[in-house]
Amino acid sequence: MKTHAQRPAFIFCLTLVMSLLLGNGVAAQQPTKLVCDIWPPYQTQTATDISGLSVEIVQAVYKRMGIPANSIQAFPWRRAIEMLRHGDADALFSANYTQERQIFAYYPSEELFQSPWVIWTRRGDEIFSLDDLKGKTIGVVSGYSYTPEFWDFINANCIVESVNADMANFKKLNVGRVDATVAEYGNGLYLATNLRYNNIVPNQAVTIKRDGLYIIFSRKKVAEDFVKDFSSALIEFKKTNAHTKLWGKYFQPSP
Repeated sequence: MKTHAQRPAFIFCLTLVMSLLLGNGVAAQQPTKLVCDIWPPYQTQTATDISGLSVEIVQAVYKRMGIPANSIQAFPWRRAIEMLRHGDADALFSANYTQERQIFAYYPSEELFQSPWVIWTRRGDEIFSLDDLKGKTIGVVSGYSYTPEFWDFINANCIVESVNADMANFKKLNVGRVDATVAEYGNGLYLATNLRYNNIVPNQAVTIKRDGLYIIFSRKKVAEDFVKDFSSALIEFKKTNAHTKLWGKYFQPSP
């Protein structure tokens, strides 16, 4: 027969069990299933690891929030987007803003970084306006959102060839299979340097767009309050020497 003295102990144990169960539920809701594509220097892959500027920024912010971010998987961009859309991933990076993506993804108020997109050509074939591309073959990446205006222009005035990755466009540009391609400035510098294509140059007179690149979170899997907390932690991280050193690790000089 239970006595009154036993009731506090029983209530304490029940409260502890419920607390642990609830705690596990909260932990399970933390967005730790992260996906990206391979897009150097922001996302790079070795035989054993995925790293890069975006990866290190995300991991640093997660660490400040007390959340592990060690399990990051890389997929082709279109597949990664579809995983986020259908709730098969908690978060994806590095993504620019589009209204269509906002239907299924939360955007933090703070971007990971600002990113300029420019036209790349062979040295000696530089352009100084979009009109200089008329009649030329231009390489694009399937699934990338440049701008509606840019798509309208090249579809009306250029021969457009689509591939699955920027590297393929740079290889085609190097051997003259396309006349130009469009790529984000930092990614283009990385590719031209690592492929040793000294003849490929950015045409900075023609900036297709300059916008923020974000980590975006699944509306199906992630609470909006978490996204706000991530934004706050990212803003604070950007004020640190660690962030300055991290940026310098990948860009000298900065884009």
